[in-house]
Amino acid sequence: MKRYLPLLTAIVFAGSTALMAQAQSPTPRSKPDQPSTAKPSAAHEGEHAKGSTADQDFAKKVAAGGQAEVEVTMLAQQKATSNDVKDLASRLHSDHMKANDELKKIASQKGWTLPAEPTAEQKAKKEKLDKLSGAAFDKEFVNMMVTNHKANIPNFEREASRGSDPDVKQFASSIVPTLKEHLELAQKVQKSLLGSSASASSKSGTSSKPGYGGNK
Repeated sequence: MKRYLPLLTAIVFAGSTALMAQAQSPTPRSKPDQPSTAKPSAAHEGEHAKGSTADQDFAKKVAAGGQAEVEVTMLAQQKATSNDVKDLASRLHSDHMKANDELKKIASQKGWTLPAEPTAEQKAKKEKLDKLSGAAFDKEFVNMMVTNHKANIPNFEREASRGSDPDVKQFASSIVPTLKEHLELAQKVQKSLLGSSASASSKSGTSSKPGYGGNK
């Protein structure tokens, strides 16, 4: 029995040492809750991307159209014979230059690339206008301005109310009153040209009553 005593003592000592070491080791602390890193849903990202694309498309169309207006109004200042038409062209030219510069600043901040020239269709309309002269030029230019502004105002109003980009929305909203004023001015000049044409026709003795396809 004595010969087993040292072995038993060693086993008891080893066991007590392990228990002491275990008691002295720090208890692992639970990690605090980590902040959520959940990404936006694919549907949300898709809606945002769609909105941004629509805003960019609007900006690109406005940039091309604005450049077309600048070039056409410059042409009108050179070729128009009516002072009213020249004044209209000068006002539109100045306002569209300012709007174009403002839109360029917005696009630059967002890294968007805007067209620097009109579309092929807009260039063709300018070339057609450039072939006219005198009263015919004045009439066609003013008619073009009335038509363009009637078409553009709803587009700007739509962007101002439904656009996704706040900067582009604000831009569109700020331009709407100017476009409406342009339309009003163009319509006044349009009526003035019609009145002048009717007066000149009456004085020259070329006015006649409407006929029905036969001579009486």
